[in-house]
Amino acid sequence: MNSNLLLPPTVPPPHVEFFRLPPPGKRDPHFGLSRSWYYKAAASGEIKMLSVRQRNALRGVRLIVYDSVADFIRRSATEETPAAVQAPGSGQ
Repeated sequence: MNSNLLLPPTVPPPHVEFFRLPPPGKRDPHFGLSRSWYYKAAASGEIKMLSVRQRNALRGVRLIVYDSVADFIRRSATEETPAAVQAPGSGQ
């Protein structure tokens, strides 16, 4: 009887330019990667991470550049070695 119900169209999530580093023990909602993975990848130069804080503030916020992570994943997907799925700089 309710076969004529209209469902709302599926809307893709908005593309973000930056997102916050996930809290310890959690994974980010965009790629499912851990906090430690982001620190290792940024240290090895594979992705871009920014630190933003107000003047004279002791603490700030770490932001990850979305496109740099997406580019890293695309580059890793094109590599033929199984090491591409490991964290950058893991040496294995």
